[in-house]
Amino acid sequence: MSSISNDLKRFILTSVPSVPHLEAALMMHAQPGVSRTAAEVAARLYVPEQVAADLLQSLCSAGMLKCDGGPPPQYRFEPGDPALDAAMAALARAYAADLVGVTKLIHDATQKSAQRFADAFRLRKDR
Repeated sequence: MSSISNDLKRFILTSVPSVPHLEAALMMHAQPGVSRTAAEVAARLYVPEQVAADLLQSLCSAGMLKCDGGPPPQYRFEPGDPALDAAMAALARAYAADLVGVTKLIHDATQKSAQRFADAFRLRKDR
């Protein structure tokens, strides 16, 4: 039985496009008062700096992080909506309790999206 509520599953499926997004968001959520650069996030997540910068910018666009100019830009957890803050807290608890279940949900959703995209370009043999 999954420890992930239906509401949280819906949040994950609609708002968490990848495990690196999840890990960046959770890292920032864990220390809401701490500002970080893309280079710092890249080092903690073991991803290239440009990947970290793209993740952070995506989280800013989603209203989860606040970006302070720079150079270099600094990012901190500051959701614009209390519901988003609550969803992230629930996600952090679920991830701590069921890491495999949460990541599997993200991977399954990513795989299904990729398959739907590939199916859209499948050539039909009925011609």
